[in-house]
Formats: sequence, structure tokens, C-alpha cells
Amino acid sequence: MARLLPKGTVPRVYIFCTLIQAIAFIIAESYALYLIKMSHQATLKSQWQVPDIQSAVSASVTTYVVYSALFILAQCYIIFLCGEALATQNTIQVIVVVLFYFVCLANSVTRYISMFVWPSLAAHMFTRDNNMFLLQVTVVTMYCIALLALVVLSYKLKKDVGWSVFKRLGADISLHRAFAWHQSLVMILKMDIYFVGSYLIQMTALILKADDIETWLQITVFIPFCIVVIVGAFYALAGERRRLMIVIATCLFLSIGYFIFKIARVCDSSILGKPGDPYADSRPFFMITIVVCMLLVIATGAISIMCIHNFGSGLMEAIAYDKLRMKHRKMYATDKTASDESEQLMDEQGLSPRDRFALD
Repeated sequence: MARLLPKGTVPRVYIFCTLIQAIAFIIAESYALYLIKMSHQATLKSQWQVPDIQSAVSASVTTYVVYSALFILAQCYIIFLCGEALATQNTIQVIVVVLFYFVCLANSVTRYISMFVWPSLAAHMFTRDNNMFLLQVTVVTMYCIALLALVVLSYKLKKDVGWSVFKRLGADISLHRAFAWHQSLVMILKMDIYFVGSYLIQMTALILKADDIETWLQITVFIPFCIVVIVGAFYALAGERRRLMIVIATCLFLSIGYFIFKIARVCDSSILGKPGDPYADSRPFFMITIVVCMLLVIATGAISIMCIHNFGSGLMEAIAYDKLRMKHRKMYATDKTASDESEQLMDEQGLSPRDRFALD
């Protein structure tokens, strides 16, 4: 069990808080799903017997079920990000987890507003549920506390991990900058996976219809495009494939037009507040997701260009050498730091100047 825990007090407190927070949010969202089901059943048995209203109520229930499920999925993904950030000593990933929590807080506030401040006609069924009201207030409060705790722990963790990375990569400033851009792109691609995946789930479960041409364009064009671009970006970055990364960056910048089109589509005045509005309950959540996805796409394209500039700087060799060093330490159970010059991994005569990078 001790081997599974990170070393140091701050990393252990960080992962412990992350797990406790995730478990608390998963329990809260599971209870929210139960309350949504109860409200739906009570509403169907009440005076709302008009077929059109019942259809709107069912659509509203589906919307909040989907977003509660996405909240649960987000917590599971955050656990993965936090654990991997500690395992790989990725300081950028630690900071991005805080931003992830901020987006979750924005969505939880939006859900409270859409249920109790400006509810749609169908969402009025929640206004009489005192348990749901207390739960939503509790969830928003929990996100505020969790965000504050993560900010403090991330600041302390960044100082510890940042020094460790400096010792591993040596004193070459250009190498540190290249490594920072490399980590940034890896991290932003992981965020792309969740938020683009979340966008596709929302589109598929809430908006698209089987008889709509956009549904088939989504399935046959947009989903494969997203998969190819994200996988291609990881592949190009791992092998420093300059031409492929240029193509990926170009595709990313071109896709900005798609998200601008979706924003215009969601805000179309011809469907706002009208019967059959497909975004009646999901519009605020959908807008947050689209804006976040568009910002991530812009950031991914910009960071890709910076990584292209750093290709061939010797970063891949430095990372490979560091992995060899860490493998050696685990194999022989050594506790020496990466800056200990007495540790010899291989004969220096067999190393070219480019392979050493002042790491030995």
C-alpha cells in the first residue's frame, strides 16, 4: 500500500483531498439523480397531463440526468489527472486541475440558476423540491471549498515538484522551456479528450435526432475528425513529427469556425423560448461546453506551434535519459536524487554530448 502513495506530506494530502472530494461529489450527484427521478414521477402523476407538457418535462429530466452523469464522469477524470500529475511530476497538470474544478463550479452554479432562479416551464417541477434546493446549494458550496483547498495545495505542490523537475533536467533553460511546452500540449490534449467527449455526449443525448442530417454528419464526420486529430497530435508530439503536427495545428484552427457556427445555432433567436426549442434546458450548459472547447482548440493549436519550434532541441533524448535514470533507481531501489553526480547509469565514454544534457 505504501508504494501506491506518493512520497512527501503535501503530495499525500493533495491526493487524499482529491479522493475525498471526488467521493463526496459522486455521492451528491447520485442523490441528485434519485431526486430527479422522484420529481419526474411526481410530476407525471400531478395536474401536468397535457401531452406536450409531459414531453417537455421528460426532455428536461433527460437534460439534468445527462449533466449529473457528466459531473460524476468529471470527478473520475479529475482523480486520474491528479494521480498522473503526481506520478509524472507534471506541475502544469496540477494547475489545470484547478481550472477544471472552476469549470465544474461554473456548471454547478448554472444548474442552480436553471432550476431555481430562471427555470424553464418544465424545470418548475424542481422549485417545490426542498431537498433538491438544499442539495444544489450544498454542491455549489462544496465546489467553492474544494477549489480553495486545491489552489492552496497546488501552490505548495508546484514549488516542491518544480524543484524536482529542475534537478532532473539540469540547468539548460532552453531545455526547460521546451519541456514546459511539451507538458502543456500533453495536458491540453487530455483536457480536449474530456471536454470534446462531453460535447459529443451532450449533442448525441440531448440535441440530435435520427431524422436530422446533422446527426449523421456528426457521426460520420465530426466524431472521427476529433479522434484522428487528438490521436494524431499525441503521435506527432511523441515522435517530433513536424509535418504531421503542422497539419494537426491547421485542422485545429480551421475547426474554430465550427464552434462559432454552433454558438450562433444555439443562440438563434428563431428558436429561443419557442415550443420545441431543443436547447430549452441545456442552453447554458451547452454554451459553457462550446466556449471551453473552442478555447481549448485555440490553445492546442497555439501550443502545437510552440512545440513544432522546439522539435529537434534534444528534449526527447533528455526525457528518454531521465526515464532510464528513474528505471535504474527503481531497479536497484536507490534513493539518490537525480542530481547526484555519484550515480552512474552507463559509461560516460559511450555517451555523446547531446545524450548527456548536463544531467549526469
